[in-house]
Amino acid sequence: MAQPIEKKLEVVAQFLRKEITITKACEELSCTPRTFLSMRKRFLEEGVEGLKDHRGGNNRKLTGDQIEDVKELKKQDAWRSSRNIRDKLGLSVTGRAVGKILKKAGLTKINIVRIKPLQTFEADSPNDMWQTDIMGRIVFPRIGDLYLIATLDDHSRFVPAGEWFASQHKAHVFWVWYNSLLMAGIPDKMLQDRGSQYKANSKIGEADYQYYAGKLGIELVWAKRAQTKGKIEKFWRFVQSDFVPEVLRGESKQEVNEKFKKWLHWYNWEFKSEYFENKTHGSRWYPSKRNPDKKNLDALLTVWERRRVTKFNTVSLYGVWYKVPPGYMMCRVWLKIVGDTIYFQSMNRLFYKTHLRLK
Repeated sequence: MAQPIEKKLEVVAQFLRKEITITKACEELSCTPRTFLSMRKRFLEEGVEGLKDHRGGNNRKLTGDQIEDVKELKKQDAWRSSRNIRDKLGLSVTGRAVGKILKKAGLTKINIVRIKPLQTFEADSPNDMWQTDIMGRIVFPRIGDLYLIATLDDHSRFVPAGEWFASQHKAHVFWVWYNSLLMAGIPDKMLQDRGSQYKANSKIGEADYQYYAGKLGIELVWAKRAQTKGKIEKFWRFVQSDFVPEVLRGESKQEVNEKFKKWLHWYNWEFKSEYFENKTHGSRWYPSKRNPDKKNLDALLTVWERRRVTKFNTVSLYGVWYKVPPGYMMCRVWLKIVGDTIYFQSMNRLFYKTHLRLK
């Protein structure tokens, strides 16, 4: 609390004459010992001038009439910002000070008429467009870093599939995409960013994702900024606030995914969205008419990778090591990935198959 300069001079003088203790001096001036000692130091160095309060806030306070003018101007022109009101009224305070007045008066949330209204987009029907993305890293204390990859229907906000992984490899993107298509059918369009998992970085050629989208007859729409994928970004925030805190102390990735599967069923079929007038996402969604069976989808989404077999008869694929039968040490082999199965081939001859494992 600011004190008159006469009061400060009197108390400091009494302290210097050892008539009062520092505790008594602090009580008289309503300040801390540190503040009082700084005051004494300035007095000894600068005299009475050192006791003056040079803080701008005490010299730029608004009068009652000015505060009322601020409120009235905001009520008349709701579009005005705190800075605009300050400049319009010629006030000597900061825009933040004006903002505090408006907030206290409950005038900060007045809707304004935009010169250029916000344009929001929503697909007309389920499966007209899906959004897909990779949520930023979440650190689980007992597991490590995990990333959530999911697809979301633009019209209904229904999420066909989603899963947590330890990395952001394209194989994980394909796995979630594959399960989404198997569950919900083929959408007309897919909206995603320009990450290397989705789009080739070079001007020549295309990523596997682009190639297979073409084979499936899916038009790809590229997001130039995060706001374009607003619906799935909002879904990420909901996951982080509603699901993650419950599993943050999970012991394994498997545990997190098992609980997420149950949570996702609740989100799709039981959670009533206020945005949709308390209707569930599932009530606004239905499968695509282009609904391939697993055999056809496996034929369309076949991924080929070439690897060299180590001297230990192993190959590495997407961060996981697989054992290969003897006889192929230091040879190059083809790995054909169909759904959740890997086929090992050499010279067009199948010699081994195993279950695909993703980290």
